Amino acid sequence: STSRRQRQMCIRDRGIRRYMYGVNLDGACEIHMRLGKPLCINYSDGRFYLNAKGNLTPIPNSTLKVTREHIDEAIEIATSSSVYSVRDQIKNGYITIAGGHRIGITGTAVIKEDKVSFIKDISGLNYRLAGEVIGAADEVVPMILKGGGIKNTLIISPPGAGKTTMLRDIVRQLSYKSYRVSVVDERSEIAALCEGRSAFDLGFSTDVLEGVDKAEGMLMVLRSMSPDVIVTDEIGKQSDIDAIERITNSGAGVIATIHGRNIDMIKRRDDLKRMLKFFDLIITLSKRKGIGTVEEALTEW
Repeated sequence: STSRRQRQMCIRDRGIRRYMYGVNLDGACEIHMRLGKPLCINYSDGRFYLNAKGNLTPIPNSTLKVTREHIDEAIEIATSSSVYSVRDQIKNGYITIAGGHRIGITGTAVIKEDKVSFIKDISGLNYRLAGEVIGAADEVVPMILKGGGIKNTLIISPPGAGKTTMLRDIVRQLSYKSYRVSVVDERSEIAALCEGRSAFDLGFSTDVLEGVDKAEGMLMVLRSMSPDVIVTDEIGKQSDIDAIERITNSGAGVIATIHGRNIDMIKRRDDLKRMLKFFDLIITLSKRKGIGTVEEALTEW
């Protein structure tokens, strides 16, 4: 799993970090800063708050409150003192930092030409801590490979149920089985490249293209990398669906994730319902028995 030191680096804010030195972040999945509210750390087994002595408590009363200075310092460090350099990320509500950790952002949206151009007066930061769980995909990889070859697979999951962690381990396992895997990592979360190297073990036959629109990136690697399978996270746009259709018609495989609770929710949208015909296997995740719980695996729907 991601080292404790790397997790501590996620929140290097000078005003907060002195309280964090004694906190064990092993098993933590989120650190949530809300202006004027207690600093909250979510673990797989519960929610805890940080007090002024640097201790965790399940009771939010008399705990450390997040100030405007804390928020401003955290943004300064996350952007290396250059908010402008990540402006395009911020307008989408997040910043991705080293290690593949994503900081969700809330505040006041600035609208230009009917689109969000920036978020100002930031009032909330949610550090979603990326982790590597070797073996997270042990249950699903045999399903993906059942019958020979790679089944085009869609993973449906609500936020925080472990879809990206599972996707990362699927990539690792398929790569070590000598399949040529191309990862299209639009938000730098799956591979978390730093100077071209991934923070995680993705196997020896995996290529990563990051920072590009998913649809465009999937077609780029299809043309240039001769993949057996293309892997990407959080699809849903019409352009994503069109790209998946082209890829599956070309003979390459696709493994992707999408936000949702179950297949019925996907079927309610006509565009997504059309997308289902391009997949051979649909896996639904939840947190019911812990993060990454496989609720169902369907080959017919």
